Amino acid sequence: MNSSHQSKSGLSKIEQEAVVLLAAVELIRSMVNREMFDVGDSDDTNILFRTQTHHRFFSIALVDFLSATDERGPIPKSPYLRKITQISTQPSFDSEGSVSELRLATERFKHWLEEEITVDVWLPLLNQQFSLRPTRHCIHKISGNLSKHNFLRSIGVLEEIKSLFSSAGHTIETSEIIPSLEQIYEQFHENIGLYHTSIIAEFLNDILWGIQIYLEPEFQRSWTPDLIEPLRYSYQYPTELKDPLARACYWELMNRVRSGPIFHRFKISNSFKQRY
Repeated sequence: MNSSHQSKSGLSKIEQEAVVLLAAVELIRSMVNREMFDVGDSDDTNILFRTQTHHRFFSIALVDFLSATDERGPIPKSPYLRKITQISTQPSFDSEGSVSELRLATERFKHWLEEEITVDVWLPLLNQQFSLRPTRHCIHKISGNLSKHNFLRSIGVLEEIKSLFSSAGHTIETSEIIPSLEQIYEQFHENIGLYHTSIIAEFLNDILWGIQIYLEPEFQRSWTPDLIEPLRYSYQYPTELKDPLARACYWELMNRVRSGPIFHRFKISNSFKQRY
């Protein structure tokens, strides 16, 4: 177990890690659970949302996962995936390489998000179709933000869409994009986004399992059953873990390890990985 100095946030490295991992686990579990969808037992499967509203929530929660944490929070501002990647390369709880699966899972998701895809977008106002080259990360950031807000609360998203057109060599004004937001949203959210959700769920589930395997040795070290009351237990905090918030997060994180991920490991059919 690695100790470290205090950061500008006031939390040490190991304390920040406990806070980040619990927040990430809770956010992923809000997306990957049986209330949202179910997964078959075969190795050639996909996910089906209960309703369109569940897909919309998945998109909103995903954009939060891909966005930076609040700069006013207890840890330095940074996207969740970047923080988890940093943890996987400089872990505080690693035991004989237990962090390796988490490192692989985050790298796979990161590389997939960074890849560019070709997207054809129809703008009815201009009666014209445009070919764009956004990254998957960009697609899901736009989709998630449009799932949250209408056009009066999406000026930053409109600027991002305008920049996409500009990168593809098309000069489009914001006033020309607004009347076409419904068509853009349909393409990004209902077509590409829905197609991607199965593989994204696999990536997120793999990250959960990576965190589980990474922390299981720490759980075994820390978990202390009550010798008098069989249903009671406690955790032995690492000596470097002193901050009250970090201790509370550590306790809940160990409880998540105790219960384990919601889903078994699953692999999505290749037919949901070959397009876009």
